[in-house]
Amino acid sequence: MTISSKLSKSQFLIGLQCPKALWFNTFRKDLKPEVDAATQAGFDAGKEISVLAQSYFFGGVEVTGNFLESAGAEKLTRELIENGHTTLYEAAAIHPTDGSHARIDVLKKVKDSNTWDLIEVKSSTEVKDYHLDDLSLQYHVFSGSGFRINKCYMMLVNNSYSRAGAINPKALFKLEDVSEQIIQKQHEVILKVETLTAVLESKSEPEEEIGARCKDPFECDFKQHCWKDVPNYSIYNVFASKKADMIAKLIDSYEVKNISQDLIPKGLKALDLEAFLTGKIIKDKRNISAFLDQLEYPLHYLDYETIGPAIPVYDGTRPYERIPFQFSLHIQRERDQSLEHYEFLCKEKIDPRERFIKTLVSHCGSAGSIIVYNKSFEASCNERLGDTYPEYSEALREINKRMVDLLIPFKRRWLYNPIQNGSASIKAVLPAFSTLSYKELEISGGEEASSKYLAFAEGKLSTESETSLFHDLSEYCSLDTYAMKLLIDKLCEI
Repeated sequence: MTISSKLSKSQFLIGLQCPKALWFNTFRKDLKPEVDAATQAGFDAGKEISVLAQSYFFGGVEVTGNFLESAGAEKLTRELIENGHTTLYEAAAIHPTDGSHARIDVLKKVKDSNTWDLIEVKSSTEVKDYHLDDLSLQYHVFSGSGFRINKCYMMLVNNSYSRAGAINPKALFKLEDVSEQIIQKQHEVILKVETLTAVLESKSEPEEEIGARCKDPFECDFKQHCWKDVPNYSIYNVFASKKADMIAKLIDSYEVKNISQDLIPKGLKALDLEAFLTGKIIKDKRNISAFLDQLEYPLHYLDYETIGPAIPVYDGTRPYERIPFQFSLHIQRERDQSLEHYEFLCKEKIDPRERFIKTLVSHCGSAGSIIVYNKSFEASCNERLGDTYPEYSEALREINKRMVDLLIPFKRRWLYNPIQNGSASIKAVLPAFSTLSYKELEISGGEEASSKYLAFAEGKLSTESETSLFHDLSEYCSLDTYAMKLLIDKLCEI
C-alpha cells in the first residue's frame, strides 16, 4: 500500500463523517459501488455550476492539470501569481507543516492590498454545515502556506433569479461572507487534520461503529459493505437513526426481535414491527372501504415527471423550480371497462409547460376522481403552473379539487405487507401486492428520469439516445399510473 498520507480536501470531508470510510477510500476502493446515473448527473451539475461561476469574475485564469497532482498544481499557482494574475480558478496550496492540500474554486486578490479572498462555489441556495467544514480546511491550507486571507465567501445559487435570455452569472449567484465561522473552526481543523492523517498512515482498518453517521450528511459509499450483517428490516427501520444507535448499544443487536416490550414505539412503527414479527399483512377493511367510497368514475390515474435544474433551462424559470415535462394518465370510464392510456412527453427542446397544461386539461375532463400517489407533489406543480399561466389557473384548481391521494391507505397502514420494510413508497408497495416491480426498467426512479431528461433539454444527447430515452421515459411513467390501478383493485378486493 504505497499511497501518499497527505490529506486532501475530499479526504478530510470523508474522514469527518467516518475515519473508516477515509481508510476504505484510500486503501479499499474496490469496496466502493459504481456511481449510478442520477449521482453522476449530480456531480456533472456541480462541475457545470463551478465553471459558470468563473464567469462571475473578470479576467481570471484557471490552474489546470491533474487534480491528483497537488505539488504541480501548487507550483503553477505560485507561477501565475508571480506573473501578476490576481484572480485564479482552482488555485492550489499545500500546508508546509502537516502536508494537507486543497484547491479553492476562486482565489481573488483584494485590490491595492496583499490579501486574498477565498471563494468556494456551491450549487446549494444556502450554507450547510459541511460547506463550512470544506472551506475551513481550505483556509487552514492556504493561510498556513503563506496567503494572507482577507475574507472567506460561499458562492451560492440565488433562487430568486429568473432566467431571461442568456444566463446572467451576476444575478444567478450570490456571495455570503462566512469568515467568522471559518476562523472559529480553525482549532478544530488542526486537531482533525492530525487525527485523519494518522488514519491514512495506518496499515490497519479503523474500528468504527455503524449508525446515523453512515447517512449524515450523505449516505456513505461504503455503507453497503459495513452494513452487510444488518437485516433488511432492522432497528433502523423502526427508530430514528440516532435513537436506533442508542437502542443498538442497549440490546447489543440490530435485530428487531430483540427489542424489549418497554422499548417498542407507538403508532405506525409499532404496526410495522408487529406485522414483521407475525408475518401477517395488515388489512383495515373499514378505513379502506371509506377511502374507496369517495372515488367517482371515471377514474383518472395520474403521475408527473419533472426537472429542477440549478441553472434554469427555460426563460421565466428559477433555479430548482420544478418543471413538469411528462405525465401519464390511465382512465377507467366505468368499473368493468378496460383502461385507456394517454400521455404527454415534450420531445422538443422548448419550455414544455403550456403544452403540458393544455394536454392535461383536455384529457382530465370535468368529472371523476383523479388518483395520484403523494398528492402534494402533483398539486403543488399545478399551483405553480397556475401562477405562471393564470389563464389556466381555474382549470388546474379544479383538477386539484378532484385529486385523491392513494398514498394515504398505505402511509396510514390500512394495507401493509411486512416485506415493505416500513416504506409506503410505490416502489415498495407495488411488488408487495402484485407481480410487477420497477427493477426491469431502463429507468427505475424519478431522479434518474429527471436527470436523463435534463440532459436532453440541455442538448447533450445524440438523436439515437433521445429516441431511446423517450421510450424508456414512457415505460417508466406509464408503470406508475398502471401500478395505481392495480393497487386500487387490490383495495377493492380486500
